[in-house]
Order: sequence, then structure tokens, then C-alpha cells
Amino acid sequence: MFLFFLAVAAGNSQFTKVGGGLAVSTGFHFNNESGTDHRSGIPGASIKGIYEISLPIHISPSFSYMIPHITKTEFAANNSESIVRVSSMMVDINGHYVFNSLSKFEFYALTGLDINFARIRWKSVFNGETFKSGETDNVIGLNLGAGTYCKLTDQFDLYLEAKYILSRYDQFIFNAGVLINLDWLIKHEETIIN
Repeated sequence: MFLFFLAVAAGNSQFTKVGGGLAVSTGFHFNNESGTDHRSGIPGASIKGIYEISLPIHISPSFSYMIPHITKTEFAANNSESIVRVSSMMVDINGHYVFNSLSKFEFYALTGLDINFARIRWKSVFNGETFKSGETDNVIGLNLGAGTYCKLTDQFDLYLEAKYILSRYDQFIFNAGVLINLDWLIKHEETIIN
């Protein structure tokens, strides 16, 4: 039913902005293990789009990839080493409620669905032999947050967004980036080509 609702909403809406930027997270511990070698990466990158259904409601799909956190431990006594790599990528579908629609700034509250694809990989080298193993974990969560768009020019908007993800892997994420105004590009397509 949720996918049907999204398909109907997207069909009756206009995809108006698309862009990307940087993401910073508080991170999480894979399988809630407390060791630092189970911690996820903190910086990353994100891309997002804006579907305008009608004011004040927007739908915003996004994708975030966090740079993997790598922990390397060497044991001099037996000439061995251990490498642990935790990676994470997230797909979000958020609804925005725009409080105002001004010419320069728009402020919005957001809520939505987060799907976190987390993975941990171990690599050990002992007496010249390499051993590898890994595990994946997919977690669904709820996004709660707020953000703003700031019009830089007719073509570009700056966006700032802060959200808290409620899930087994609770974390806080801050996104900042630039959105391209597709409405403006469509209206000025002939001018750009010429």
C-alpha cells in the first residue's frame, strides 16, 4: 500500500529539484557491539530530489553513502594483523511540510522512512594466511527532523537538513548541499542550448 501511495503521489506531482551534498553522522555500532572496530563511518555524501505534490507537501527521496570506518590492529608477537571495515548506505523517503514559501527561504519539518544497508567485513592475516568473513544487516527506521532551502540564484538552492533516525541503529545526520531547480532549466532550455 505504501509503494502504491508513492506511485500515485509521484504520478500527480512535479519533480522540481535534484542535487546532492555532504552528510555527517554520529554513526552507529554494527549489531550494537560496543567496540570501536564495530563503529560505522561518520562523513559521507548524499543525493536527493524534491517532488512537489502541492504546497505545503513535498516528497523527498534521498540516498546517502557513508565513508567506511576501517580499524586495523597489528600484533607484533605473532606477526599478524586484523582489519575490520564497517560500511553503510541509506535510502530515505521523506515527506516535507513546508511552513512558509518565501522567495528566498523555505523552512520545513520532515518525517519518513529510512532503510539502512549496513555491512561489516573482517580480514585477518595469521602466519602468512589470509582469512576473510563478513555480515550484513538491513534496518528500517523512522526519520524525524527539519530543514531549509535558501535560494542562491534562480538555478540553484542551498539546502541544510538535520534529522534523527529512530531504529536499532539510532543516529543523527546533518546534510548540506546544492539543489538544481529543474523548473528553471525547463523554462530556459532553449536559451541554454543557444
